[in-house]
Amino acid sequence: MKNFMAAIRKADIVLYIIAGSVLVFLVLMTLADVILRNFGHPITGSMEIIQFGGCMVFGFSVPYATFLKAQVQVDLVIEKLKPSVQRTVNIITRIVGILVFLFVAYNFYLYGIDVKKTGETTSSFKLPYYPLVYALAFSFLLQSLTVLYDLIETVRGTDAKKEEGHA
Repeated sequence: MKNFMAAIRKADIVLYIIAGSVLVFLVLMTLADVILRNFGHPITGSMEIIQFGGCMVFGFSVPYATFLKAQVQVDLVIEKLKPSVQRTVNIITRIVGILVFLFVAYNFYLYGIDVKKTGETTSSFKLPYYPLVYALAFSFLLQSLTVLYDLIETVRGTDAKKEEGHA
């Protein structure tokens, strides 16, 4: 189980590093495009690259953000419940989260198959869409595994200890 959890964490970090690197590239490319556009030489296809990159930044950063518990949680009602009920609600929401992210990953996978069959490409560079769709499917699969990791911690009771350490 430790190896499984360590593998999830490492995969989250790798995707997060990719997302950060892509974001830096997008900022630099946007800067270059703005400067070159003022001289009458915009970067051809910059919007396509920014759209692809933005998709990667979003999709690849979510699993590690979940691992770090970086999402905003509004728990005004849950705070007022007994600790045992809070724990039960946390377990249920994590199970629902796992199912939702598996559903999204599966549908991205199916969409990737469809896009590959139709041969859809971008207009400027004629890049195929399907690798990006498959990457997002993988990212959401990893997201569901990250929520599973969080569920295991919640069931074990190590979740509360981790939160106290970060506070």
